[in-house]
Amino acid sequence: MSGFLGVLGGMGPLATADFLRKLVKKTPASIDQEHIPVMLYGDCTTPDRTASIVGTGPSPLPKLLEGIALLNRSGARAICIPCNSAHCWFDEMQAASAAPLIHIVRASAQQIRRKNPAARTVGVLSTFGTHRMRIYRQTLDEMGYAVVTPTDDEFETLVSPGIAMMKANDWAGAEAAYEKASRLLTARGAEITVLGCTEIPFGMERQYRANPTKFVDSNDALVDAVLEVFAEGRIAA
Repeated sequence: MSGFLGVLGGMGPLATADFLRKLVKKTPASIDQEHIPVMLYGDCTTPDRTASIVGTGPSPLPKLLEGIALLNRSGARAICIPCNSAHCWFDEMQAASAAPLIHIVRASAQQIRRKNPAARTVGVLSTFGTHRMRIYRQTLDEMGYAVVTPTDDEFETLVSPGIAMMKANDWAGAEAAYEKASRLLTARGAEITVLGCTEIPFGMERQYRANPTKFVDSNDALVDAVLEVFAEGRIAA
């Protein structure tokens, strides 16, 4: 396979940097030239995805399509977006792209099967926008999983404040909020929980390291999907 990986990032910057770090760490390369060539378009001015979904902010779609167009013009062989909420506009982005888009939700769902083939009930921690648009629930329902998610009150008091604290570099505060939200999902039957916002894993690092089979890091799952797409051979820059 020729060409490079296009990364539509900046949503947020920390999640994009995490994706690139994980991609480098998981690529089976021994020298620089064996890594996947990457072009990053990281527009941090893209409007907030959840605000748009709940009707309190402008649509991010024009900015998303600008990035997709730039990556296509530049010759991307495939494109990934290390932001779960942006996938609420996946169909529109794919329709505008000659290059295939790699779907983070589908990648995360496949990692559930690899990590815990016996799991029947899956928890999802995500932004409220991702939750509202049901992009995880639809995919997991089709795969036969029961799905548990935070309640509206838990989004308001735990998950959304945790995401805001993460963006403001209050990692300790975010960790406490995420840990409580995760325990509540487990108490309601979740056998494995998808960290369905690419910034949540930063606040769940301790828990993830202690119980890696109990969580799916959506950024890590996206990396695995990218490596599968580019596994046909070393990439020519």
